[in-house]
Amino acid sequence: ETDRHLPTPVEALSGLHVSCVACGGHHSATITEPSGHLMTWGGGAFGKLGHGNRLPQTAPKLVAGLQGKRLVSVSLGPHHSAALTHKGEVYTWGQSGRLGHASQGAEVDEMLPRQVAALAGVFVVQVSCGHSHCAVVTETGDVWAWGASRAFGHTEPTAVPNVPTMIKVLSGKAIVQVACAVTHSIALSDYRRLAGKAALAAARSTGTTTAIKDRASPLVVTGGGWPDALEDPNALHVKKPGMDSAEGASGEERGAGTLLTDHDVAEGNPEKGHTAGKGMLPMPSTEREVAFLSNDLKTYQELALRLAKQLQETKTKLEALQNENSFLKSELEVMHQCSNDADERLDTLRRRFNERLKELERRYAEKAVAALGEAGGVPLPSLAGEDGHTGDLG
Repeated sequence: ETDRHLPTPVEALSGLHVSCVACGGHHSATITEPSGHLMTWGGGAFGKLGHGNRLPQTAPKLVAGLQGKRLVSVSLGPHHSAALTHKGEVYTWGQSGRLGHASQGAEVDEMLPRQVAALAGVFVVQVSCGHSHCAVVTETGDVWAWGASRAFGHTEPTAVPNVPTMIKVLSGKAIVQVACAVTHSIALSDYRRLAGKAALAAARSTGTTTAIKDRASPLVVTGGGWPDALEDPNALHVKKPGMDSAEGASGEERGAGTLLTDHDVAEGNPEKGHTAGKGMLPMPSTEREVAFLSNDLKTYQELALRLAKQLQETKTKLEALQNENSFLKSELEVMHQCSNDADERLDTLRRRFNERLKELERRYAEKAVAALGEAGGVPLPSLAGEDGHTGDLG
């Protein structure tokens, strides 16, 4: 294969309906519909293609280890890969240290897709691979992250680097998308989708809904894509992907994936009535929205209480420091005053000493003159120097 300077169709994918594409450091991947199969190609270092070896692949090749799994999303890093199934399961493979399997022992390079066991208890709707870390978004708007560096955003010092852990500072922020880069990550918060998230969480708990049909513009969205399609919190219908209408499915299928309105039941349609009896869900209600918002408000109230406590502690410390500063200032003023008094006393002592010294010199000179007269002109020693001046301490 040679370099291409213009966009060129991938011949191996001709005739296939590709729903998702991703590029990594030296490899690429696609997901085809309606089977949800994953195909990868490019450099095979660390087994990042998922074919069970480290060999390069110049043409798209089906990842056999994920056959039987319906994939809805894929993300690639420089030397690792991650895929998401329609059941919210996450599989990773490639270079160790960023795959999220450390909770099950020492991690090694994975050449075949392996499910991240630490995320088995949550339903994941989006996954992103960075240089040496990964992050996922759950259906409740939480973010879980892990990797080989501290770039994955955990503020808890006890968080184990390569074990998927929820980022607590993003809890309650209604995160709908996350993107990982080399040394940083970005999360998107969208509170307009809170009601839809609550409705889908309720639907997921009863084993229904894999897609949403919007009232204003009918749209079927597959399992991994529903968070990005939820703009109207009053969505009416849920139906399985690939169906053009609810009538085109059997009662059993509708029971597992169709949300009907009260109007459908009132019309007396036997099939719809049967479906409603098995899998009908309540319309997204104001009570559900209030419950979701109340939970979010509770989180902010707890945060506000913690901040208020921290502010009070800071205020107390600041008052203590101010009192200490006032005391030190007063001590400094006393020391300064004492220093001024000491200077004045020293000047006074110096002046008196000089005066006393001059008085002694005067008396000595008088006595010297008198002695000179009595001795017949013999000179006597004098305190004066050669220049005629006497010593002065000042």
